[in-house]
Order: sequence, then structure tokens, then C-alpha cells
Amino acid sequence: MNEIIPKSELEIQSIELAETIPSKWYFDPFIFKTEQHQIFSETWQLVGSESKIPNLGDTLITEIGENPILVSRQPEGKIKAFYNVCRHRGGPLLRKNACVKSFQCKYHGWVYNRDGTLRSTREFDGVENFDFENHGLVSIHLESWMGLIFVNLSESPKLLDHYLSGIKERLDPLDFTDYQFHSRESYNIRCNWKVYLDNYLEGYHIPLVHPKLNTVVDYKSYKTELFEYYSLQSCPIDPEISPYGKTELGTDLAYYFTIFPNILLNIAPGRLQTNIVEPTGPTSCVVHFDFYFENPNKTDLKSDFEFSELVQQEDIQICEDVQRGLESKAYDKGRFSVQSEKGVHHFQSLLKQHFSSEYNG
Repeated sequence: MNEIIPKSELEIQSIELAETIPSKWYFDPFIFKTEQHQIFSETWQLVGSESKIPNLGDTLITEIGENPILVSRQPEGKIKAFYNVCRHRGGPLLRKNACVKSFQCKYHGWVYNRDGTLRSTREFDGVENFDFENHGLVSIHLESWMGLIFVNLSESPKLLDHYLSGIKERLDPLDFTDYQFHSRESYNIRCNWKVYLDNYLEGYHIPLVHPKLNTVVDYKSYKTELFEYYSLQSCPIDPEISPYGKTELGTDLAYYFTIFPNILLNIAPGRLQTNIVEPTGPTSCVVHFDFYFENPNKTDLKSDFEFSELVQQEDIQICEDVQRGLESKAYDKGRFSVQSEKGVHHFQSLLKQHFSSEYNG
């Protein structure tokens, strides 16, 4: 670590003086590998909604920090998370989302109960000093927040509320706890995951990249607020031309929360769209769009999805263009707009803090 990232690159300055992170952070394989273990394995990660696993045995699978994960509905409505890894020789338990009565390894057939305890092994007679209780699935810290499920792979994480403090109060009386999951759209993008985050974290590009969105939002009233582990962008939307319809709360605001490192909450009247930005390589990522609605029967879904698709395709194009520019010989570091790029500076400062912990660990 010390040889790859000089301490000078980890220095955090005020936005008025700061430069952006070096371009190599967007394509260097070592940086990517370090992020997987030092950031994604140590932070709270969104895996989905409780409404996606309503029944006993319903199970979601995902991958975080190169670790396969499963999240399962337990008796009495509880939810647990485990590594999707058999304790015998590392085989997978599930390859797709399913409703199960137990977990059976796809490699050698060991069977685990829903609660992760080992139920049975195959052809294991004669093995000495083997304790079933010590060979259950490895559990993972899990918390639910407003109906969303978060997991954290670190051994002793701070409570999720510590990271999300103030969001519920800011949204009050809006509450999407009971919003119903509708569908997921996933996009493979040829850019580093941080390029997508940088782009999301500022409205600076809206007039040039998103002409239709620019007519829906009041760009001149666009505002960015910074908190310890997240930032909030908000702006008024025009209910007459917006695809989201009118709110019953007496306010027509769009809220865009970015929770470090890679969780995005897009909140508009009657709907929640979450984005999970999943790194898949030094120069690639997948962005998962999950759509939730307060009342899908009263929502113009067609207009909502068409508008979302338009904005996303515009973002994909500019992000892939930017990735090529970052990898070119023409670019290394840039500067921040004090007025419009506070969120980007905040995000990159948090990145530096996590990398700096290597020196102090």
C-alpha cells in the first residue's frame, strides 16, 4: 500500500484548494482490489428490500467485496444473512434467488437449516473430532432500515443508524417502509464505479447531458448538503410535466441521497428508486436499479420507466466517455467547482480516509 499510494495523494484539502483524485484510481487493478477489501468489506451495503422476501424461506443472493452472500427470511419474520459458502470445501449453496426449506451445497451436498446450523453431511463416517455446531454457515451483520436490508461484512461494525442519522427526520412525513418492490433493471457500464458516483453526485452536468430532466427539475434551485457518511442533493420538480405525478405531502421535491460508498436513493412523490453501484473490475461496473412504489396501481409506470431509461442512457454515455478520458495521456487530476461539486469532493475525501486507514491500522 505504501508503495502504491503516496501519502501526498491521500491528503484532504478544502474544496477551494483540492484537486480530484488521480486518474489511476479509476483503472489501476491494485486500487480496485484494495477497495474490495478495505471499503466494500467494511461498509454497510444495500442488498434489497424486505418486500422482495416476504415469505418464510425466501432467499436473495448477491456478492459484496468479492464475497458471495445470501439473505433469507426466517421464522417469525426475522431475516438473517450468511456467506453463500459451504464450510466443507467452499462450494455454493444457491446460484439464484429461491424459496427454500434448507440450504444444500451444490458441490458435495452438505445440508444446512435455514438458521445456518449444519444439518447433515454425506459420507463422513470415520471423521474424528468433527463438531456440527462449529461448522454452521458463517453469519453476517444485518440491519433493516425503512424496509431496506443492509449487511456489513466487518466483524464489529458501527450501527447502521450511525451512518444514516438524520435521513428519516429529513424526509418526514414521507416514509417508504411499506413501498412494494416492483422490478429491477441492471446496466453493465464500461466505467469504473467511482466515475458513476462522481457523475451522480453533482447536478453540474444536467443542462448539457440531460435536456429533458433539465425541464423537469429547477436547476437554479439545485442544492447539495453534506453529512458525515452521506450527502443529499435536492431540487423542486414541476408536477405538471414530471412523470412522477403530484405528491399528497404538499411538496414537490426530488431527493437524491448518496450513502458512502455506493448506495443511491432517488426519492420522488410516491416512488423510491434505489441504485446499487457494483464494481465488477477496474474499468467496469453494474448499476442495479430497484423500483418501489407506494401504490403501483395509481402510478403512471410507463412514463416513469421511460423517463428513467432516458436519463440512465444519457448517464451511461457520458460515464463511458469520461472513463476513456481518464485513461488517456491528457488527464491526471482536475479541480472542483466550489458551487456545484461539493458532493464529489465529499465522496473523494471519504475514499481517501478509508485508504489512509492502511497507514494507521
